[in-house]
Amino acid sequence: MEASEARRFVVLDFYRFVAALGVFIFHLKLIDTGISPAWNGSYGLFVDMFFILSGFVISYSYPSDARGVAAYSRFMIRRIARIYPLHLLSLLIFVVLIGVGLERTARSTPLDFLYNLLLLQAWGVTDHLSFNSPSWSISAEFFCYLVFPLLMLLARKVQPIVLGAIVAALYLVLAHGHLPLWQERSQMYGANFDYGMLRALPSFLNGILLAILFRMSHPYRHKRMIFAGIGTFGLSVLVLNVFAKPDLAILLFSCAILLTAVGESAFKEFPGARLLGRLGNTSYAIYMLHDAILIAVFKPLWIWLGLRPDQFGLFALACCAVLTIAADRTYAYFENPARRFINRWADIGATSSGATSSRKPAAADSSVRFENTERAVN
Repeated sequence: MEASEARRFVVLDFYRFVAALGVFIFHLKLIDTGISPAWNGSYGLFVDMFFILSGFVISYSYPSDARGVAAYSRFMIRRIARIYPLHLLSLLIFVVLIGVGLERTARSTPLDFLYNLLLLQAWGVTDHLSFNSPSWSISAEFFCYLVFPLLMLLARKVQPIVLGAIVAALYLVLAHGHLPLWQERSQMYGANFDYGMLRALPSFLNGILLAILFRMSHPYRHKRMIFAGIGTFGLSVLVLNVFAKPDLAILLFSCAILLTAVGESAFKEFPGARLLGRLGNTSYAIYMLHDAILIAVFKPLWIWLGLRPDQFGLFALACCAVLTIAADRTYAYFENPARRFINRWADIGATSSGATSSRKPAAADSSVRFENTERAVN
């Protein structure tokens, strides 16, 4: 499939929504030490699914004929427009929370603020999390964006089976090698500030591999494949809820993404696409804002209501509903408008290039296709 055929995979968007809420529950359960171990699922590993999904949708939407500095600049502007406005907002919210004394455990210094501002906090430059802790993964994503041209060059130069071997080797070395990089006993899968961008790298490249396999999947694009994809994703959630098996989770995430994309591509429009797409739109705001809302609202509310650990299930459900509504409004009134505003810079640059040179119709066509597919996958 060519980039001009790119579409939005709303079921994958829904997976992202579920995963964002899973990460929220992973942090919310720390609100009380007496909460049942049944809630101690390893939902923090959903972050690795985010990396795989990002590699998949970004490489899938990237024009096959995009080359040179202009195409890379346009790509980076659009990716910064996607992640940075909400990152900056959440960073400033935490400055306020720390200033008023609501966040007392954070080790956040002016130098940490600079690292966060420049999206460097997951590059091994510090020995602790700071400000909006979940944003370490956005720093890791940013690293993957910077090296994206090199990853795409590699993907285009080797056969899929060779790329698969490279991806497997990266997981093997980074996750199971005795490397002096990681601070946690879980090594790579527990990494965040300690070179979290290297944790993202194999999963992001894994997503690029899945996009290549998807383009080769025409003979298998049947509607029934969607059930295999949804079932595999459900199994991954169950596995994470029962025990921490990161390698198995990565395998299940990968299969779920590929099978779902193959199955959904057989539909002209998947049933409930509008709702699934809207829920998917909330996922980034859920992920970026949940820690601040937990600190400022949910934790004080838990204490004020005097809730017991056995009431955590209903409380968590209510918090998920409130967080989803807040994220939906954030997307509508801040995240999406800010992204569109920044994207105008890339659009103006592409228009200017097209107006000054009538000898590059292919490049101009790539700009249009990239704009359309960015809308589709984001």
